[in-house]
Formats: sequence, structure tokens, C-alpha cells
Amino acid sequence: MNELLIYQDKILSLAAENKKSLPIENFNRSYEIKNPLCGDEVKVRIRLVNNEIDDISTIVRGCALCEASAGLTVKLFKNKKIPNNNFVKDFLNWLENKDQDLSISLPEEIGVFTPIRDIKNRHKCITMPFEAILKSIKEDL
Repeated sequence: MNELLIYQDKILSLAAENKKSLPIENFNRSYEIKNPLCGDEVKVRIRLVNNEIDDISTIVRGCALCEASAGLTVKLFKNKKIPNNNFVKDFLNWLENKDQDLSISLPEEIGVFTPIRDIKNRHKCITMPFEAILKSIKEDL
């Protein structure tokens, strides 16, 4: 597979949208995660109210895939209940098993990362923002 396919329009659009967003100021949960292999960094800020993510922001210093994934986390989780504790595990399972359909436990928007399933060394880039969210709210799970 041509690695340029991973930078399709939807992914680039998500990345650009997230790059323009500002970090929220009124937050009660945060987490920073770094990938030592590629240097990607994700900082998540969350305002959690009654087990619901009232507001969220993700600041990324990294590749377009990580930026796009961070943008998708905001779209998926803002004003929503805390994601399932197995979210990242289910996501990784889908990424690593190309013959597996998207699990019903995952939102269909995750499908934007279908081209990345063939590129294992980029899986961490797209799972990091989701990991950061779950780790920031772990005490509430």
C-alpha cells in the first residue's frame, strides 16, 4: 500500500481542524503522553461533570495522523459519557486484525483510519489521544 494514502482528505481535515482549536482553560482532568519512538506528544484537557465529558481539548505536537486522531477524540467525546474502559483495546484489536469488521463498541468514524491498518508502526500515532483521555479519567472509571 502506498503510504501516501494514509494522508487522505478526511484525515488531513481532522488534523487541520484540531490544529486550529484552543486548549480549554476550565478543566479538572489532564494527561500528557509521549511516543519515544517518533516524538509525538499529546496533551489532553477534560472538564468532567457527572461522568460526562463536558468539554475536551487535545494539543498535539506530532504527525498528521496523531493530530487527526486527537481531533476525532474531541468530536467523539465532547458532551458525551465517559468512553468504555476497553475502547483502546477494541481499537487496537480492530487495527491489528485486518479481516475484522469495526466492532459495534467503536464509533463508525474510527473507520477513517482503515488505511493505517496495514502500517503497524503508525498504530501508536492514532491510539495515543484515546489512551490519554482514558488515562486522564481512569480514577472515575
